[in-house]
Amino acid sequence: MPTPQLSITLRNANNIIDKLEDYRNQSQSLDVKYQYFISEMIMLRLFGAFEDSISQIAFKLASGASYTNGLSPTLNIRASNIASARALFLQHGRPKAIQNLKWTQAKHISDSVKYVIPTTEKFIQNVQFHGRIINEMRIIRNVLAHSSTSAKAEFKTLIRQTYGAQLPITTGTFLTSTRRTSIPNLQKYLLSTKIILNDMTKGT
Repeated sequence: MPTPQLSITLRNANNIIDKLEDYRNQSQSLDVKYQYFISEMIMLRLFGAFEDSISQIAFKLASGASYTNGLSPTLNIRASNIASARALFLQHGRPKAIQNLKWTQAKHISDSVKYVIPTTEKFIQNVQFHGRIINEMRIIRNVLAHSSTSAKAEFKTLIRQTYGAQLPITTGTFLTSTRRTSIPNLQKYLLSTKIILNDMTKGT
């Protein structure tokens, strides 16, 4: 079985993000209400691609993949393949096996892999470095996908932290408006996701 390649995961993720950027650019000629709707759909798809990519990177590293700079990670234990990597993440070194792996926050990512990929690894260090922006994207995704009381409360906190005041704006406005920011937040998240995934795979 060939050694898994992080470059493939990175390329596939960038292809998805490029398409989402095209959708965002094309939607700018539409009425504002449609721009809001499309921006929300793009954000959901973007965070889904982020989660999928982060999990694939972790599984591949645990299965013997090298970083894109050619260096190999130092692992606590190596999996024979991607399927066994998932089983190791769930069980190895834990007093009690967990049921699910989480990829939506820096802390969750670290906790999901730390018994297999040590916290001294560049993968984990880069996750922690980008923790704030990952959490921002999680908050937006959650309020769009779940609209629970807790998700709405986190979104209100994000608005206050971003603008310095509790403004009555929707997620669509938050993602597309340039009234208070130099570029739309959605564009920031599209660009940031590429940077984050590149950092996760490069090994430096």
